[in-house]
Amino acid sequence: MSYPPGTPTERALWNAVVDGVRAAGASDRAGFEAAVSCLRRLPRPWADQVLDHTAELLAEELGPPGSVHWPLPVPPGAGLAPWARADPSLLAFPSRRGHARPAATPSDSEETTRRLLLITHLALVAQVRVGAFLDVALVDASGRSSRPPSRLVPHCRLGR
Repeated sequence: MSYPPGTPTERALWNAVVDGVRAAGASDRAGFEAAVSCLRRLPRPWADQVLDHTAELLAEELGPPGSVHWPLPVPPGAGLAPWARADPSLLAFPSRRGHARPAATPSDSEETTRRLLLITHLALVAQVRVGAFLDVALVDASGRSSRPPSRLVPHCRLGR
């Protein structure tokens, strides 16, 4: 799958995540909160699953299983404001795959915020952009194909 995603809902999720990561990286809290607001309006539990799968793909990118030490440091010069730093307890998972996690409800803005902050943090640590990871997560969520092995996601994707 390549941008643009096939449906308006997929495009809305893709754009909100990219905008949220950019806003957090630029210390733009209003822009980040606008992205969270957009994500909260998307269908549940689908949106939560795509966010979780995107985070898992980014975590896999950091190295082979068992080699990643948590919490992960944000690279120097990332420019993240204190409000955008990921909660260390959130980073305590190497992978959620195979472990069912309760889906957030549409009113659960804290969970959506935490998912987007985790994606932002992992993208900065891996020093990659999230576009290709979102593409793969969207394909996986729609059941059109299986996820590729770790480290096979293209890194050249720019936001929109």
